[in-house]
Amino acid sequence: MKLITIMKSSLKAILVTAFAVGLATSASALPPGKGGVLRAGSYKHASTVEEIQALKTGGHYALVCTECKSITVKEVADEKEVEALCHDGGSLHCDSCKKKLTIKHLGPPGKGADSSKVTIVNGEGKECMFIVPMKG
Repeated sequence: MKLITIMKSSLKAILVTAFAVGLATSASALPPGKGGVLRAGSYKHASTVEEIQALKTGGHYALVCTECKSITVKEVADEKEVEALCHDGGSLHCDSCKKKLTIKHLGPPGKGADSSKVTIVNGEGKECMFIVPMKG
């Protein structure tokens, strides 16, 4: 009876070890830079239409809400999503504080400026969120 208990415990340990090794192997088999969204480094916010439109399908970006001090990392699903992120008068929702925010363009492109600045404001017109492309 004691031998059967020892064998069951050994079998469980072997299965758990095999499962852990399988997970570690699959995670280490990913190419560099493809194992996760965030990598150590500095990322600058996108402040113009062109910087936001540079996001590509499958790429990642962060929405940084200064109202609730949260960061939400998202994957770009398609080009429509990118266009919506810089649509003047469009809206975004913070996943954390659930507030509806409005996208505004400041300053038309003209002398010395290639494009207008994109800001995201709350109901009071105060800038409260910004977009950070996550280049990997």
